[in-house]
Amino acid sequence: MSAINFLGYVAGLLVVISLLPQVIKICQTKLTRDISLWRYIIYITGLILWITYAVITGNGPVAVTNFIGLILASIILYCKVKYK
Repeated sequence: MSAINFLGYVAGLLVVISLLPQVIKICQTKLTRDISLWRYIIYITGLILWITYAVITGNGPVAVTNFIGLILASIILYCKVKYK
């Protein structure tokens, strides 16, 4: 793995990990009142576009990290709708 790809994976992973505390808190408390529905709809749309871009351009770090982010953001969005 090249140093550039390693940097991309580390950067992307840190950004994705930032969603984890929110996912854990929502799953534990089932409280989503203060979570913006539109923020996560827009965010998930952006992640899908990033993944599409990464697949087309063959950018592994962007594809992998945004896919993980998509999973975590989708959990948050699902909980937002379920526990509304």
